[in-house]
Amino acid sequence: MKEFPVDKLKVQTYFTEPVYLDKGYILLGADVPTTTDLIGRLNSWGYRNVLTEGEPSQSANELVSDTSTGEIAQNLEDEQRKSKADSYFKTVIDFLEGAFTIYKAKEELKISDFADTVKAMIGEIKANRHFMLNLEKSKVTASSYVITHSAKTAILALAIADYLKLPSFKQIDVGTAALLHQIGLLKIPESVYLSEKPLSPPEKKVLAAHPILGFRILKAAAFSAVVCQAVLEHNERLDGTGFPRRLSGDKISLYARIIGVASSYNAATSKRPYKSALDGHSGIMDLIKSAGRRYDEKVIAALLYVLSLYPIGTHIVMSNGAFGTVVQSNQEDPKHPVVKLLVDENGTRYANPPVVHTREGDEVVILRAMNSEDLARLKSLL
Repeated sequence: MKEFPVDKLKVQTYFTEPVYLDKGYILLGADVPTTTDLIGRLNSWGYRNVLTEGEPSQSANELVSDTSTGEIAQNLEDEQRKSKADSYFKTVIDFLEGAFTIYKAKEELKISDFADTVKAMIGEIKANRHFMLNLEKSKVTASSYVITHSAKTAILALAIADYLKLPSFKQIDVGTAALLHQIGLLKIPESVYLSEKPLSPPEKKVLAAHPILGFRILKAAAFSAVVCQAVLEHNERLDGTGFPRRLSGDKISLYARIIGVASSYNAATSKRPYKSALDGHSGIMDLIKSAGRRYDEKVIAALLYVLSLYPIGTHIVMSNGAFGTVVQSNQEDPKHPVVKLLVDENGTRYANPPVVHTREGDEVVILRAMNSEDLARLKSLL
């Protein structure tokens, strides 16, 4: 596609082909003109060029409506907030990589650095919650899966802790423990914890020691007892099938139960060399099946309300056969998220995808999450 300078856009100009903000995001259809409002927003948000295969024209069959202009503005704002979430996620990744590097070199961890980082994370999640909880497709990567997993686990654990109305000082403890819950792995050979194949029984035994090693690291660094305990117990399960001490029920601390759920969800929905990633809905359903048995029911309920039964990014099939994707969760009703429809019931792609707030009793409701066949068909239609 060709670049077209934003400073050369004129009001009420049409293009012979659609105009894109980037290669994956359509800005204007061929029958929609530019407006003063749109050009102003592109300039204020720093976009210098748009992309198109077409040429500018001064005529078309219809003019843009205020509604479509509003939708464009909202989409641009969403893109900016998503970019902000990705940028902040990179900040957390960079902090954690730096802290782990220093620990490996000097065996030093600064409690105040972690507390300050978690305080900032709490504020960012509150201000930009919708996008901070939708990092599955983020292109931000770390040098190690352990870093990425720890950062995502901390974000989700903090959202759960907030939903459970834990006071701020307890949320800081939860976030700190979540960021550090894998630090014991640094005392284990990388060939074990970064293995690209399923582990052998002896390797699993070595890996199972990481909560104890993490506990010792944090205790030596003078972290609080509750943070050390949460790291020690994050792999324990209510039915006593966890490790390292096979604790059960209320013997497992609340912080550890929160981190255990957040960590398990992120592990299930992350791709690894030896396994495929589950979609968000399947990851939620797997945990729900174990609620009250392996995982705390209150924590699972909080996860459900934070992410919804159909987490952001889940592709769904509507009861009339239309295809869509979840773009926003609904904390008051986790079974009924906000959905952007991509393809109608006749298999026709929407030029301007409508956004639907699903509700109990609607004529058209979410039927199910897409399976692999549905996803292949959606890809062919788009």
